[in-house]
Amino acid sequence: MSDRPTTIDDHDPLANNILRVLQDFIDEIGDRECTGHFDKVVDGNFYLKGKHLTQEPERFIEDYLVFPILKQALGYSLRPRPKQYAPRWPKSGGIPDFCVTSIPVDVAMQNDLRFFGEVKPPKKIERAHDDMEEYLDSDLDIHAVAILSDGFDWELWVRPRNHTIEELENPYAKASLRDSLKMVRTRNMAIDSYRPHKVRNQIDVDGFSAFEFDAVMSVIHDEFGMERLSN
Repeated sequence: MSDRPTTIDDHDPLANNILRVLQDFIDEIGDRECTGHFDKVVDGNFYLKGKHLTQEPERFIEDYLVFPILKQALGYSLRPRPKQYAPRWPKSGGIPDFCVTSIPVDVAMQNDLRFFGEVKPPKKIERAHDDMEEYLDSDLDIHAVAILSDGFDWELWVRPRNHTIEELENPYAKASLRDSLKMVRTRNMAIDSYRPHKVRNQIDVDGFSAFEFDAVMSVIHDEFGMERLSN
């Protein structure tokens, strides 16, 4: 084994990309002077509160954690809050938090495929489950892939056309940032020494590799029998 010093290039690119997003996220927590509040969320039974963030928690998590992970680490392009992207929910119903535009919307619709997602504040992933079940069971005549996240926990759901949620075993894949966030938050703590390489080694690369765009395209091919649909 070589004695040369380890460099960032020696590590998994996915882990590096996730680490950069986590560091930026924790820096934003520090800039908003709510490090103590976030510590209570990570360590205890507290929930993220808008009065500390000066922003709604769900939007904050979208802007500074979930969307950057999706775009910068996992390779997606997104459209937030797509109006009636599909399924064809009743006009009085909800709108998903984002759709994936890495597969052009017109191409997805022509192939009866919908790729979208739901974001909730930390520790409220069950609310994403409820919304997703309602979305998917409202229009069974499409193939659907969905990403659910509360920032901490991530789930990939796959629903072939003409199948109800009850017939399937979802989530198709899972990953978590909980342990990584517990470590990277020490960037904001003067009493602790922050070690990026320890955080990088803690990142759930095996879990998140199933969420990368190319990996999900393989799922779409295998589960729905579709060829590659992206640009």
